[in-house]
Amino acid sequence: MLSALCCFSCSSGPKLNPVEGKVIYKGQPLQGATVVFHLEGADPVRTPPAFGQTREDGTFSLTTGQTEGAAAGVYAVTITQPEMLAPKGKKGAISMAPPENRDALKGAFASSAKSKIKVEIKNGPNQLEPFDLK
Repeated sequence: MLSALCCFSCSSGPKLNPVEGKVIYKGQPLQGATVVFHLEGADPVRTPPAFGQTREDGTFSLTTGQTEGAAAGVYAVTITQPEMLAPKGKKGAISMAPPENRDALKGAFASSAKSKIKVEIKNGPNQLEPFDLK
């Protein structure tokens, strides 16, 4: 998939438009969440999703491949917040295994097929209404 992202960013694909937004969870800005925009009706292999990472204030901007922005169209949005889990085993023992993580939002917003968050990206700059997750 990484090679597909790189090839997409190098090609003369669709025009990308600046997109900025904000994620709020239980009334507070959600920091460190991954926001992914899945273009409806597109082949995910040929058309990589646009994505962003929320900052301390919950804001994000989208990138497609290695280029800022997203193509115009209707998107299903997924949001996850990775949370590191304490290593299993004896206390104080050093483990060579990578740390495990899970979605702190418990998968409630992780499925593009079940997403209730739909957004239309238009040509030109896009300032989205905040995603208020409850």
